[in-house]
Amino acid sequence: QVSAGMKRSIEMVGDDPESDDMLRITPLGAGSEVGRSCVMATYKGKSVMFDCGVHPGYAGIASLPYFDEVDLSTVDALLVTHFHLDHCAAVPFLVGHTNFKGRILMTHPTKAIFNMLMTDFVKLQKNNDSEALFTEQDLKAAIAMIEVVDFHQEIVIDGMKVTPYRAGHVLGACMFFVDIDGLRVLYTGDYSRTPDRHLPGADLPSVPPHVVISESTYGVSPHTPREEREKRFTDRVYQILNRGGKVLLPVVALGRAQELLLILEDHWKKHPELANVPIYQASALARRAMTVYQTYINVLNSDMKAAFEEANPFVFNHVQHLSHAGGLDDVGPCVVLATPSMLQSGLSRELFEMWCGDANNGVIIADFAVQGTLAREILSDCKSITSRNGGEIPLKMSVDAISFSAHADYPQTQQFLDALAPPHVVLVHGETGEMGKLKRALEGKAAADGKTMSVYSPKNCQSVEIKYSGSKIVKVMGKLAENPPKMGDRVRGLLVKKDFGLMLLAPEDLPNYTKLRTAALKQRQMVPTTVPLTNIRFALEALFEGIHTVTTLTAAEIKQRRKDEGEESSDGEDEAKEEVKEEAEGETGEEEEETTKGKKKAPAKKKAAPKKKAVAKKEEPAEEEIVKQEMGEESTAPVDAEPEGLSVNGGALTIMKRPEGDRGVEHALIEWYCEPLTDMIADAVLSVILQLEDEPKGLVEAEEMHKAAIAARDKTGAAAARLRIVAAMMGVQFGEPDVNEETQTLKMRIDNVNAEVKYATRDVECDDPG
Repeated sequence: QVSAGMKRSIEMVGDDPESDDMLRITPLGAGSEVGRSCVMATYKGKSVMFDCGVHPGYAGIASLPYFDEVDLSTVDALLVTHFHLDHCAAVPFLVGHTNFKGRILMTHPTKAIFNMLMTDFVKLQKNNDSEALFTEQDLKAAIAMIEVVDFHQEIVIDGMKVTPYRAGHVLGACMFFVDIDGLRVLYTGDYSRTPDRHLPGADLPSVPPHVVISESTYGVSPHTPREEREKRFTDRVYQILNRGGKVLLPVVALGRAQELLLILEDHWKKHPELANVPIYQASALARRAMTVYQTYINVLNSDMKAAFEEANPFVFNHVQHLSHAGGLDDVGPCVVLATPSMLQSGLSRELFEMWCGDANNGVIIADFAVQGTLAREILSDCKSITSRNGGEIPLKMSVDAISFSAHADYPQTQQFLDALAPPHVVLVHGETGEMGKLKRALEGKAAADGKTMSVYSPKNCQSVEIKYSGSKIVKVMGKLAENPPKMGDRVRGLLVKKDFGLMLLAPEDLPNYTKLRTAALKQRQMVPTTVPLTNIRFALEALFEGIHTVTTLTAAEIKQRRKDEGEESSDGEDEAKEEVKEEAEGETGEEEEETTKGKKKAPAKKKAAPKKKAVAKKEEPAEEEIVKQEMGEESTAPVDAEPEGLSVNGGALTIMKRPEGDRGVEHALIEWYCEPLTDMIADAVLSVILQLEDEPKGLVEAEEMHKAAIAARDKTGAAAARLRIVAAMMGVQFGEPDVNEETQTLKMRIDNVNAEVKYATRDVECDDPG
């Protein structure tokens, strides 16, 4: 079941308990813009950041994504799709200047070229007046955190499954397919489904996603077919050279530059008349990065792999390297590939300002021109530009846009989404106008095909909310699986959640399938009271059945009793005795810590001390259970100590009466192992003891009589005392009754009605027929 909406504010999953099934997608960059790609996706308490770049149209902090809109410490993983600056250049800042603690994943070629690019980026920051975003130390820290992945390799991060797929676009570029508890999200990054001269097209994931986060760079515009585009490019280069001009190709150092070099090298081979026209690659970084291209032949297309079997296709016979613009002063017609592609700074800007006043020269924009850059400005038929020094320079050179940008156009996007058929599409990495056109086109196409597809185009910091409730599968493991339950059966066990998986286990199987261990928590409550234990027992018998007396015996008494009963045996045989209770008092070698009511504690750690065994006494009255606890030879407890106690609910809870001792006050000690039923019994016992403290005087006297009669084994006296106890308790409610010990009856008058209680039969008679 899927539903969705969009709102302006950001809420991380986990803040709202009711939002556990809500996927939130929030662009921190690339929302209705091209640049600083950074998209957050949060679901089921997991948080993923896709890409982390800077905006080429801004400088310093202004170029960064809106990091301050989220708690970066909650991000589980950063997935970087490729090495272009608008997708990766903010990674060192994220690592060095925020509280980001997650993992960073990218492909092998991406990491190799990222290292080169960022090293140059740091050097450029030092040479520019703009604010430095990060240092060499930040970059080193980022490089150390990066984990490399292969295409189609599944990586599990805290239960999330992450799989990279080929994206085309540039060497090593990938799309990320993320599965979070059954919710499947595909982030395309920059992708192209059309193969070019050195890269294959993007993969089509075999499993359909629920949500696709797609680039929308070209909106509804189609690309010119590759052969036609290459011919138009080479023809235009030839025209400029033929009129004696210089051709400036502003490019990204890595990516489209290699594609253009392959085209030019092939064209020069086919046209010997161009042999004397030099082609310059003005990027030392691009030259160094060619080793990466030669290393990762396996990610190139089949044509390039075949070419490598004969020779290295990236060794260009007609291309020279250029280190600075000064070397071109006396050069005639030539072709220069220089960075950056948007003409904002660097050698490409320097050459453009040198050549733009000559109508014979020409510049060809071969990449997507980002809003707010000089490359975009000169495509708008301007007559002059502002130089870096602030002066006006006339623009006379020819300006052409022949896109070799490896971004998906509308036909590619439409066919890609038709094949995947996701119910939800979130558009990023596109300008507002083009993104809106693409949104309407995709929704119209889906409606015409009878499909349901919701398309969203959020702005930066605007969240798309998609509710997804997947099915839950619980695996029954271990002993519980030995007899598979039938439909309708109730299965009792421990439900264990590991990441997003659920298991139902018997408690004893917990160590076999998890790192968890079972433990019994003993609760202990000390209640100051002077009420005799017999009185407590009498009161509790009105609430519970099976109240038994327990008595702690010394080691000497246990030894004598065993001898008398012929139980003297080896230590090994003692292990077979039924263990009724373990306790340590005084200096027995165990550590104990008392807790207040409601606090729980694990069983106390034991020092090396003799084991304590408890054995039920034989041939005792049915109503009395005697516990023999071996104190050990080292015990300092007095021989005549007889702290008696009560056992409730078959020993689930015990009550021991203690004299003042080191506590300074006479008290009852209640102990039980924590579980819901026993906790409720403990509450009831505590309430009874506290109420007994406020007994009326007659009740106290009757209880004393009962205690004395029990001690003297006077059954008649004990019965009479019990009758008086009942009389005292009823007297508090209804007034003092007349007691007849012979007939075991109580007579009283209540609201002008005579009543008689027959204690022996528990019958009540009165003269009111109602």
